Parts: sequence; structure tokens; C-alpha cells
Amino acid sequence: MFPKTCFAISALVSSALTQGCAEAARFGTLKITPNSIVLGQEVTFEVNFTCAIQLGYTPVYADYFLKVPASNNTGFDRFQPPIYFARRDGPSGVETFTRTFGPTYPNALYQVVLASTRAIITQSESYGQTLATGEVLLQVSVVQPSH
Repeated sequence: MFPKTCFAISALVSSALTQGCAEAARFGTLKITPNSIVLGQEVTFEVNFTCAIQLGYTPVYADYFLKVPASNNTGFDRFQPPIYFARRDGPSGVETFTRTFGPTYPNALYQVVLASTRAIITQSESYGQTLATGEVLLQVSVVQPSH
């Protein structure tokens, strides 16, 4: 009787913890300050993986890059590849870090992409580890500093 009761209580607690998490948070949530990236000035990134972990999407690592939205990135002569700017190994909970961006592609709309990679099959001797990636996109503008 006791083990069944403990199991039932732990299932309820686990369910209650994940009920506060939106499915959209399964790869983490991303916030940047200031929201417009001013070239040459520090930008703070706050990433929260709490819900991702509670929902079973614990990241192995997270990559961050700037990407021109597909609607603005067409044509052979206009294509701009993503700008990779950070990797965080084994992120957990809430992480904060800062970056300063140089004058690569000023005065444009970008998306900050958080690519959260998790193991969907743990390490095996025969096949190694199988990883899956999910992305969180945040629209930002990149501007020149005012003088």
C-alpha cells in the first residue's frame, strides 16, 4: 500500500510541476536586453531551461546565432549565412551571459536563434548518442550606434 501511495503522490507532484510550463518552452525561453542590438555595445542574454528540463528536454548544449529571416534572405547575391556567436555546454536552470557584436551586418532585421540540443537516445556502444535539436527564435533589429 505504501509504495503505491508514494508513486501516486510523486506522479501528482511531477504533473503539477510541468503544468506550469507551456509546451512552447520545451527548448528554453530567451530574453535579450536591450531588445535592439546596438553594434559595439554589450547585449545581455538570459536563457531559462527550467521548463525544458521539467518537460524532459534537458539540453546537452545550446548554440546561439543571428540569422536573417528567410523572407529577407533570398537570391544568390543577397544570401547572408547565420552568424554563430556562442555555445554553452550542459546548460541548466537560468543562464545569463553577455556579448558585443561588431559591424558585420548593420541596420537590418535578424532573428536571434537559440538551438537547444538534447539526447533522445542515451549513449550506446553500438550506435553512440542520438541528438535532436529544437530552436527558439526571437526577432531583433541590429542598428549602428548614434553619435
